[in-house]
Amino acid sequence: MKMKILSVLAGVAAAAGCTFSGPKAENVSCGVTGGGTAEISKAIPPVSGTGGLRRPGPARVMVIGAHPDDADIFCGGLALRLIDRGFKVKFVSMTDGRMGHHIYSPDETAKVRRRETLEAARRMELDGYDIYGYPDCGLFPTDEARKNVARKIREYQPDYIITHRTCDYHADHRATGQLVTDACYLLGVPHWCPEVPAQRHRPVIFYMTDAFTNPRPIRPDLMFDVDNYIERLCDGLDAQGSQIYEWLPWDSDREKTVAALGDRSDIKTRNEYINRYTFGRKRADAKRFAEVWKERNPNLPLPKNLEVYEISEYGRRPSKAELKFLRE
Repeated sequence: MKMKILSVLAGVAAAAGCTFSGPKAENVSCGVTGGGTAEISKAIPPVSGTGGLRRPGPARVMVIGAHPDDADIFCGGLALRLIDRGFKVKFVSMTDGRMGHHIYSPDETAKVRRRETLEAARRMELDGYDIYGYPDCGLFPTDEARKNVARKIREYQPDYIITHRTCDYHADHRATGQLVTDACYLLGVPHWCPEVPAQRHRPVIFYMTDAFTNPRPIRPDLMFDVDNYIERLCDGLDAQGSQIYEWLPWDSDREKTVAALGDRSDIKTRNEYINRYTFGRKRADAKRFAEVWKERNPNLPLPKNLEVYEISEYGRRPSKAELKFLRE
């Protein structure tokens, strides 16, 4: 039965111009081309510091989340902003999301979420959206998982990685952050996972925002106004229908809000719904870091939707020129 499911998924992926590999890793990868309006030369960062030589080509960003919507919800605005500048952006989900529904069986949910992820990648014009086959609510920072994360990073060779902090309500989020930071130094060790060449140019690691204060709140090292990308991000998240319109409302005890939405045929109403119930963290961060924003950007208005990122000490340290480049 497992191989039959894999065969079905492979057919779905092939129809979308994507690849599916398994059963061990169980990845869904959707490569989508096009999008960026900037010249490629403008998307090459002024890299400095330790870590060896960087591969040629446009800057690459890899967002590694725990579930097949974490990257979209928390980092989707920045992803679209960078894609418009000519960056290559790939999303990765460590788990298959199989526990994210209250009606579908786990196997059905995993299949639905893979299909939705392919569509979200197409709409957002991502460079790919890969799903690992680790079970939802069952991810642990094991040696095997760490090696899989390292292989994925080495294959893509990103300049920047965005992931979860290790202080978070969800065990899968904490495990994902732990795996990424544990793997970072090992990326450059040739005899560790020798089947994939070591990455001489280590990436900068950023933590995506969260609301947790223990042991400390997130530090706003980089902040991005994403107001101009909310409508496009709503379109991408609309593809994650089992989450946006089913699981998350049920989990938050607000199913009546979906009934009032109707059939989602009115795009304006649909976007207002997604904005209201999905981007609360972006609005909360705009208020939480309002004084910091004003201090750093005295000539700019305060955004309604702000995405905040912290630089991890476990990755390469970016130069001032590189940080300025990212903020453009």
